[in-house]
Amino acid sequence: MDDRRPDPTQDTWSQWLPDLDSPDATATSAPSASSAPVMQPPVPLPPPAGRVDPLPYAAAPIAEWVGPRSGQAPPPPTRLGWAILCTICCFTPFGIVAIIKSTQVNPKWALGDWDGARAASRSVKTWCLLAAAISPGASMLLFACSSVGHMTDSL
Repeated sequence: MDDRRPDPTQDTWSQWLPDLDSPDATATSAPSASSAPVMQPPVPLPPPAGRVDPLPYAAAPIAEWVGPRSGQAPPPPTRLGWAILCTICCFTPFGIVAIIKSTQVNPKWALGDWDGARAASRSVKTWCLLAAAISPGASMLLFACSSVGHMTDSL
């Protein structure tokens, strides 16, 4: 028989751990008030060079993260409702472009791209107007194409 196999009841890797199963281990490990060493507070490590510690949650927000400086106008309208209405009731491809543009307004404003947010809001308005203007023409073209087939059958 091979005697080199380890004994599963022997645990050699955790010998440095205290024995918590014996009843006297907890009694001896609990220090008394008089013999307890004075604990020194841990020394905080300095931050790495070039790094600024983040502000705690209760601190004032950082100006770059808040949005525009004081005196700026409120964010432009997203016009998402109009874009959805144009997608459903008017020319759908232009309405979809309007929805995509309207979802770009708030992220651009939050990132500080205020001119880009205003341009995206104006673009939504333009795409909605184009969808509404093309819609009657597209409907008339569809009606004309469907009625031409009926007119040739009667001849």
